[in-house]
Amino acid sequence: MALDELNDDQHPIPLTLLDPDGGWINSPVHVSQLHGRPVLLHFWSMDCESCVSQLAQVQDWIRDYGPQGLVVIGVDVTHSESELRDTNAVEDFARRHGLRHPIAVDDGSMAGAYGVDSHPGYLVFDTQGILRLHVLTPEQMRDIQMILERLTGPDATTGAFAP
Repeated sequence: MALDELNDDQHPIPLTLLDPDGGWINSPVHVSQLHGRPVLLHFWSMDCESCVSQLAQVQDWIRDYGPQGLVVIGVDVTHSESELRDTNAVEDFARRHGLRHPIAVDDGSMAGAYGVDSHPGYLVFDTQGILRLHVLTPEQMRDIQMILERLTGPDATTGAFAP
């Protein structure tokens, strides 16, 4: 669902919750570090085949749009208490798949707060921290590419959308 046009009765989800119960892999991220930068939250799970198959696309977005300011944060939505207590499995998974971007190990609370109930899931926030795209189906993947181009392209100054 693209949120190019917000009217008065819509309340966009702000990018404010980044405090995973399971901690961080690679490096922690604080909301204050994201001010003025577009953000892609990528919700996935290690036991999800389609999540694993889409990791190459996420890596391509990091390569293509990271130099223009895009911040990609992976969110591993774990299904086990042991994984929350011992993140070695997530660290090993990240290493095996070449994931060097920050990864939050979530017990489901972040996913719930952002309305992500299936995996993989993608949320794209503009430079003001306002949700602009919520993608939960493979058919919407092209929408991510288009909005990332818009938020990081040569004409992107604020990342905000005109009404």
